[in-house]
Amino acid sequence: MRPHYATDKDWPEVEALLSAASLNVDGIREKIGEYIVVRDNAGILGCAGIERYETTGVLRALAVAQRGRSAGLGEFLLSAVVADVRQQGVESIVLQTRTASGYFARLGFMPVSISDLPPAVRPSRAINPDLADAGTLMQIAL
Repeated sequence: MRPHYATDKDWPEVEALLSAASLNVDGIREKIGEYIVVRDNAGILGCAGIERYETTGVLRALAVAQRGRSAGLGEFLLSAVVADVRQQGVESIVLQTRTASGYFARLGFMPVSISDLPPAVRPSRAINPDLADAGTLMQIAL
């Protein structure tokens, strides 16, 4: 399996995968070319996308289809997209999760407060500190 950047043709499958994972898809279609996907014979197996805000990336989505879980594909996708944005000058990555803080902690992400986030990331649709169930904000330096 080789990761590659998604195209408009991938959008329906990416949208279905993210929706199945209860991830917000608002605004992703316009940035689909920034998402890395992996396919198998059945279709999109996983995807990951990082939005860039100056020197900070926001992990907007990381999802793996049920048939591809427990094989390290999430880490594989994350490492591929991180390697790419690192080359583009991104120095840290932030994310917000309601369900996967333990997973991301194992990968080196640390919980942070909203005041720790760079102001440049506040426009991201992936960061929503105003909701009561918004989840855990996390960050990792690259």
